[in-house]
Amino acid sequence: MLPRKLDSGICINNFRASGVRNEEYGVAIIMNDEVCETAGVFTKNSIKSGSVIVSMNNIKNGFQAVVANSGNANACIRDSVRNAREMCNITANELDIPAKNIGVASTGIIGRELNLKKIRELIRTATSRLSNSWEGSRDAAKAIMTTDTKIKEISLEYEDIKIGAICKGSGMIAPNLATMLCFITTNANLSRETLQNELRNSVENSFNMLTIDNEMSTNDTVILMSDKSEDCDVEDFRYLLNYATIELAKMMAKDGEGATKFIQVEVRNAETLNKARIGAKRIASSALVKTAIYGENPNWGRIIAALGSIIEFDFYKTDIIFKSNGRSAKIVENGNVMDINDAKEILRGNEIEIIVDIKQGKFSATAFGCDLSPEYIRINAEYN
Repeated sequence: MLPRKLDSGICINNFRASGVRNEEYGVAIIMNDEVCETAGVFTKNSIKSGSVIVSMNNIKNGFQAVVANSGNANACIRDSVRNAREMCNITANELDIPAKNIGVASTGIIGRELNLKKIRELIRTATSRLSNSWEGSRDAAKAIMTTDTKIKEISLEYEDIKIGAICKGSGMIAPNLATMLCFITTNANLSRETLQNELRNSVENSFNMLTIDNEMSTNDTVILMSDKSEDCDVEDFRYLLNYATIELAKMMAKDGEGATKFIQVEVRNAETLNKARIGAKRIASSALVKTAIYGENPNWGRIIAALGSIIEFDFYKTDIIFKSNGRSAKIVENGNVMDINDAKEILRGNEIEIIVDIKQGKFSATAFGCDLSPEYIRINAEYN
């Protein structure tokens, strides 16, 4: 049974949200009436935004609210930690809750001073507009967008468990999170330790399998807050969380900077799960594969070369299949090249699935990405 779609966005149960923007910044706030059980996964970059540092420190207290800004990464400036703490303090004063129970996140330009006066004004406006509604969720999702062209949100229910989420991300996205922020709410009554384990594993299968430009941000943040109002089976929660995060990862891949095609790469029957994962990610992140997909060119040699650069396998036992819009074409079977004319037709689709079966073992993994177009170069050449 698939999860049931809800129309609440991140505002499930008693969660409220809001978002506002001016010409320079956006600010989103998510909050609950009570302190929530909280889990988080953050960037693995050795250079971290002050916002990440403060959230990593505060998360042990549990979050009652999260404040996030766009337009400035609050990274690689000497006052970044102080800025993040001040954002928490401003939000705490407006909401009348302890600053230690607030998470903070930032996204935008690195190395530029943050104008706290403007941020303070936006926080005050956002706190006055908090709403337990789809509109509040959508405003929050809009407020954290940078080069995104599409709002990314989801709300689902399965076996009385609810999950709502918003996220942003379309560039600097690579394995080990992305330039992405993701905020998730749930009603699952699970311990902090369980939530942390489930979130970490879910991120490994979704956001960490996402690659757009193979870059890693200083600001990656995924925060999960639970009001603990629904007793549940951890397996049911795991299923719903994985479903939600994979859908969000796909949304980000489809909105990759300059993207014209969504790419899903599955490596099947690898010797280990790790080999399947790194193999799928390597193919999805290959600039040569991405440009071939953009050009609708079924150049399977690029796929084989990318995979062979990261794991060992026997090409003469390998199959390669392209899929799109319900059609499929096997272009390599046990190392023998097949007719590629059908593959050319399939690559005209907007969503391309590449399956590489290496027939070594029983482990499979899927990565998500997009093609590489001239528009990506234009966007990032001008981003300042």
